[in-house]
Amino acid sequence: MTRPRLAVLFWFYKELDVCRGRLTLLRRLNPGTAIYGLYGGPLDRAGEAQARLGDLLDDFYAYPGAQDPHWKWINGDQLIAAWARERGASLVWDTVVVVQWDMLLLGPVRDIFSGLQNDEALFSGFRPLSETEAWWGWSRRDQPERRRRLDGFIEQLKLRYGYDGPLFACLFIVVCLPRRFLERYACEPPMDGFLEYKVPTLARVFGVPVTLDHPFTPWWGSEPATRDIPAHCRLLSAAEEETDLDAIMDHLMREDGARVFHPWRRPFHLPCELS
Repeated sequence: MTRPRLAVLFWFYKELDVCRGRLTLLRRLNPGTAIYGLYGGPLDRAGEAQARLGDLLDDFYAYPGAQDPHWKWINGDQLIAAWARERGASLVWDTVVVVQWDMLLLGPVRDIFSGLQNDEALFSGFRPLSETEAWWGWSRRDQPERRRRLDGFIEQLKLRYGYDGPLFACLFIVVCLPRRFLERYACEPPMDGFLEYKVPTLARVFGVPVTLDHPFTPWWGSEPATRDIPAHCRLLSAAEEETDLDAIMDHLMREDGARVFHPWRRPFHLPCELS
């Protein structure tokens, strides 16, 4: 297999000052990599977002739907699919690295994802959904509305694809999506459910290989086996609590340390010795 041409898909919707700092850093660390913007905030601020950040992007796309921010968060896969269909199809890339506005990606993507092969997808925390059903909020049976959406997704898989195999889950933090996957995903009618089980499951349904050869192991806050690990070990998390700053700095000072952290919602400056 060959190495893909990587591009960054910078997905953002607020905190434009923080976003500008993120993009400035991404540009400095990735001088030869395309950075495409996906704006998912209020439509009446799309012009402002483009004016503030457009000079740091190779392309700017604003999701045209008028849905509220919560809907756009729950259905982020539909925003990415719209980008792939309406804009990404005409841009140059083999695989997009989805970089959310509150992620720190502190190295060149070509180095961070050096093991990624062409046509492979990557999902942090990829695992069978059956492992999470007892404790994950998006699959537990004591969450009736969320469970209804999951059951609807299962039924759609059977009706549309004749699929009744295992489902998969991830934490949608470190995600790489190949063109092969997004071209098909973007032309399919939207399905009910949450992106953290929809997208990895449909990758399997579509026959897209999912790599497990990577270091991006996220912290599942509700998983009993790891619930109480120390804060400095939670480098990738979907929780509200920000990543421990001392842990970030410790990794940056190590040649073999991590270079991807989530969440971090404030400005960040690389130490002088690493800039």
